[in-house]
Amino acid sequence: MNWLRNSPIRVSLRGRGTTSSPPKECDPAACFDSFKHHWQQAQNIINKIQGGTEGATQDDILSVVNNLDQMQTLLVLELKRGGREERACLDFLLSQSILDQLLTSSSLTGLYSNILRLEQLKVYEMLLTHAPQQQLLLTQEPFLRPLLRLLTSCINECFPADIEKRLILLLNQLCVCLTHNPEYLDLFFTESTGPGRFVIFSLLVPYVHREGGVGHQARDAMLLCLGLSKKNEALASYIADKSNVCPVLATGLSGLYSRLPRKLLIESEEWHCFTPDDVIELPELTHFLASLEFCNAVVQVAHPLVQAQMLEFVHHGFLVPVVGPALLQNMVDELVTSTAYLELFFRSISEPGLLKVFLRFIVVDHYDGERVIDKLISRLSGKTQLCMVTISLFNTLIGLHCEDVMLELVFKYLTCCTHVMLSQRKRIKDMDVYCRSAERLLALSVAVPRRRKTNSSSSSAGSLSSQSSQSLRHVSLHGDFGAYLVTARASIAATWLACGAWTHAYDGESPPPRTALVLPTDSNRNLAQKATEESLASVSSGYHSLQPDSEVREDSPLVTNRSSAPSFHSTPDIGPFLDLLLRQLENMMTNSVYLNLQLTGLISRLAAFSQPLLLSLLLNHSLVFQPSVRSLFQVLGSLKQRLDAYLSRHDNVEELLLEARLFLVCREESLANAKRHPHEPAASTYAPSTNGGSRRGTSIADSSFKGEAKRLSISSALSVLKRATQGAFSPVREQPAIEYSANGFRLAKRAENSELKNVVLCAVLFDEWLKELAALALEHGSE
Repeated sequence: MNWLRNSPIRVSLRGRGTTSSPPKECDPAACFDSFKHHWQQAQNIINKIQGGTEGATQDDILSVVNNLDQMQTLLVLELKRGGREERACLDFLLSQSILDQLLTSSSLTGLYSNILRLEQLKVYEMLLTHAPQQQLLLTQEPFLRPLLRLLTSCINECFPADIEKRLILLLNQLCVCLTHNPEYLDLFFTESTGPGRFVIFSLLVPYVHREGGVGHQARDAMLLCLGLSKKNEALASYIADKSNVCPVLATGLSGLYSRLPRKLLIESEEWHCFTPDDVIELPELTHFLASLEFCNAVVQVAHPLVQAQMLEFVHHGFLVPVVGPALLQNMVDELVTSTAYLELFFRSISEPGLLKVFLRFIVVDHYDGERVIDKLISRLSGKTQLCMVTISLFNTLIGLHCEDVMLELVFKYLTCCTHVMLSQRKRIKDMDVYCRSAERLLALSVAVPRRRKTNSSSSSAGSLSSQSSQSLRHVSLHGDFGAYLVTARASIAATWLACGAWTHAYDGESPPPRTALVLPTDSNRNLAQKATEESLASVSSGYHSLQPDSEVREDSPLVTNRSSAPSFHSTPDIGPFLDLLLRQLENMMTNSVYLNLQLTGLISRLAAFSQPLLLSLLLNHSLVFQPSVRSLFQVLGSLKQRLDAYLSRHDNVEELLLEARLFLVCREESLANAKRHPHEPAASTYAPSTNGGSRRGTSIADSSFKGEAKRLSISSALSVLKRATQGAFSPVREQPAIEYSANGFRLAKRAENSELKNVVLCAVLFDEWLKELAALALEHGSE
């Protein structure tokens, strides 16, 4: 009907609302007479159309529409009048079967049928909007019968945008009415077969992935229908088994995912995850997230039968055939994009059932004999953008506090205790009540070489005034250690609370250390498939298992497999995840500052867990490990020695360290300002934040999404420091000659060596991270 879009009749009707504004005061009898008069004029034309051989003309249709518009105005006036007066116009509308006559005549108007169909939709919408008791109106046969006929005639039809808008609005009104009066559901839902079985639902399905207001209203209406299914087994069975909504939702996600950009133009070196700015700049991603959040809501409100079907189709119709191959392709740029998409999806999902399906996809599913999680772990090495986004993904996954994820990444390798010397295993649960580990961590701070008296040092002293240098010394984080303690206490408390539903303590005794929760060799691959599926038993935050069966009891076979599985690995091993993180940490001096921020943040998040097996590996300085296993303390000690040795060979290191601190603090100040004013450009010349940045690096915004795990990192601690010592920085901020960028700091002439710049930044981050770890150790010891 595109040709009708610019026809004279449509032009004449364009711009009109549903009704014109009726006068406030009007005689009811006069209104009724006028109502009958307008219907008589419209009926004459309708009779002419039904009995004639030439069909309807534009003038005929325009006259009918004008009369119907006047009738609607009078109906609104009558319905708004209130009181208990007789509804003469409404009664006449129903008693004369006017709605039936309109429906019959519209089928005879040929090319103009949609014009009258639109008017009928407007009439029903008006009546449902203004009728004082909608449920009584639904029980009236002259109202319900033509309404059902009209809706049934719309199935499998393709309409212009104005009719779609009116149709979805009417369906939304009906769903609201049924939600308030579920006893009237049988008026629209029957046990018979065919597409009209639940006509409202059938009409809504094609619009669930539509953009704009039509799609939004359709999704809202469908959620109301799905909510009704919780109280009606027959409706739930129909939606799950007879309707196509579940496959439409899943395949719709696949189609929308295929429209997402496969590569991103990433100009910022520190970009590692999507921010709201990024999403706004990508309309396709905004549309996808709207549909994903709708699927999340479906699982929340629907009957368990519908939930199960929905989750199954999301897994087999979207994750396995679409997301899996995208995560396992060979093009690095496309892998960066697909990994960042997946991380964003996890932050956008809040429903435990849907989270379980996504986690199950990562942990359980195989591609060419290799699981998705194994591929992701292997990408933690290197210094590329792919490593950055992968670390960000694992940070989000660990922030879910899911026992099965932590079991897969960490505890299945530590449970057998082969990484600890046999004589030391009884000390795994020891508490550091005397804070020795915190003292050892603080003692690992980088030793700043004394300033050498050289010409260069004296000539460059003007870059930072003595006042500003003293200010920076004063606000060194050692003097504000309480800020770290506050952050550490909150992180440990939140993690402990989230892990309260776990089935094991992972303390060297529960589960017993004689077992190993690891995968067997290839010869036992079938048994392995059965770390992996049956042992995914318990998770926190209200959802139970990554497997379909959510019934978990302490004496169930899920739990038995965890505690009685044979040990397949007897060699000392902390697993590839922890091993790669520590290896990456050993390269801290050559990593970029942004990679180090992500890396230290992830390890700090792990250090917030109270499970002794993990805590002893990260924060126990006195526990003796096997010679082939390196603890976090050993890696930190090695880093200190190399940093001290490197910095001792260079002049003016103290000033470089001061400026590096100033760069990082000013960086955090700019990020904090941008989060307070997300629509203003960043003040500094460097691009986006530690929590992500825009693709073009033009602005910085808060990266919080629904369900996002709060990140523990050096950057957050620096922000706390900045707020706590705000006054001390004022002398430094008032010096306009000092400029900062993402590539380094002001003293370029004395630090032209990019390696020196990187090591100096590494030394500052290293010192602050030691204080963060020390605070975590202190708080763990005080539990």
